[in-house]
Amino acid sequence: MEDRILIGQRTTGRWLFLCSMAGLEPGQTVLDIACGAGWFERYALERGCARVVAVELSDALADLVRREVPAAEVIQMDATGGLRELGKFDRVCAFDFLEHLPRGGEVGFLHEAAAALEPGGDLLLSVPYRSVLSCALDPAFYLGHRHYDLARLERLLSDAGLEVTRAAFAGGLWEQLSLIWLYVFKWVFRREMPLADFLEGRRRAEYERWSSRPGLGAFSTMFVEARARGGFC
Repeated sequence: MEDRILIGQRTTGRWLFLCSMAGLEPGQTVLDIACGAGWFERYALERGCARVVAVELSDALADLVRREVPAAEVIQMDATGGLRELGKFDRVCAFDFLEHLPRGGEVGFLHEAAAALEPGGDLLLSVPYRSVLSCALDPAFYLGHRHYDLARLERLLSDAGLEVTRAAFAGGLWEQLSLIWLYVFKWVFRREMPLADFLEGRRRAEYERWSSRPGLGAFSTMFVEARARGGFC
């Protein structure tokens, strides 16, 4: 039986969107929390980043990144604590992670992430955006999968001593329909979803039309860049 953790770990339009938003430059240091299959580590190294550290709890995914992206440092740990012990980084990334923390645990995690930033460094986040359509079309939402609007995320970041410097919104109907299709085949049939290439082409087109404001074609994913107030940690 195929490991369900690894199902759906292809490069997606959402991942490409987040890479384009990250603004990585040669020589920077990067910490990626809950790295998954290592797609961002590969991108960061291709961009010439000097040090790329991946944090992952899953045995299967950590082993995959060590095998597929050997130049990245892979640390297997619970990312809710101990991040400051890994050093200081120009970019700390937590993509599709905040919503999986225990309810009320966001500020404690954000404090840890902020403590790992170099002075003037940036925290990069992505979360499911809280819109009527994204919530209604997310089966996991009814089981407690959290979505965030910008005002709520700003409050959480402010409580951790951070302020939003940039936000972007992307993903629409094709993104939501693809997620439903993925859930069905990942958790019921335990295999990769059919029509993956067809759906992915449409998802990528949606993410290429990202916007600085949410709208009908940009209501699924919210990207946020944040920095310590005053620019220093």
